[in-house]
Amino acid sequence: MSAPAPARVEAASLAGMGLGVAAYSLFALHDAMVKAVVFTLPAPQILFFRSMVIITICLAIGRRQVVVDLWRSKNRMLILGRGLMTMSAWVMYYSAGRHLQLAEMTTLYYLAPVLTTVLAVIFLREQLTLARVGGAAIGFFGIIVAANPSGFAIGWPVLMVLAAALCWAVAMILMRTISRSDRTLVQVLAQNGIHFVLMGAISLPFWQAMGPREIALCIAAGLVGGMGQFTLVEAARAVPASVLGTVEYGALMWSFVFGYLFWGEMPAPTVYVGAFFVVAAGLMLALSERRHRREIIDAP
Repeated sequence: MSAPAPARVEAASLAGMGLGVAAYSLFALHDAMVKAVVFTLPAPQILFFRSMVIITICLAIGRRQVVVDLWRSKNRMLILGRGLMTMSAWVMYYSAGRHLQLAEMTTLYYLAPVLTTVLAVIFLREQLTLARVGGAAIGFFGIIVAANPSGFAIGWPVLMVLAAALCWAVAMILMRTISRSDRTLVQVLAQNGIHFVLMGAISLPFWQAMGPREIALCIAAGLVGGMGQFTLVEAARAVPASVLGTVEYGALMWSFVFGYLFWGEMPAPTVYVGAFFVVAAGLMLALSERRHRREIIDAP
């Protein structure tokens, strides 16, 4: 009697990893837009307005069928859980944006990929390769170097961002599970529908007047954020959660670019050293996944 064949590790497609990089790059631009108005508008009001924009786009594209598909979904409780996790993450993250630089916020938030990798092993039974573990470790080390930890003062804004990272990691695991059966447009509509209802209940009684600048930025954040959400769900179909979490590191540099362009925030020299490790981690992971995918295709 022959021994059972060892389980193969699911390989990530380079196209899926590219979608992940694109999604997180869009989110970095989205975060810069939100940070530009978070000083004049409360975070729940911004998320309410942004969700309204995304819902409008989803209904214009999917029309009645996307609503029917959502109602018939077998993953409604998981979708609800993911919506609550992402909402909690974004409210805490953007509220902390009043007190932290964009680069500081993003750097702290990038604890999420490490947490996603751990949760993917526990709940999705994903197998970790040396490259995936190494990529997560090297990327996280790069984040720590770029952050220059001695510059952080531990306080409630920092703790809120770290809590947001945990919520986002849980949401990533739920998204990977839901993506196996529900189409992308359904997920995007459901998530923003949850945000729209809950954030509306919180923000409408205390609504603050919005000028043309705030309205334009919230609409732009909705357009960019919607594209980012759609792209991220598509990436989750092709990339294991442990890999997609590590890909998230690649968008860190955008936070420093946008911080400099919009607010004149000058990156410290350690940022460039950290960026080297982040890029190296991404390249190592991409090459490893490409080689592993070839081995699977070539295997008899």
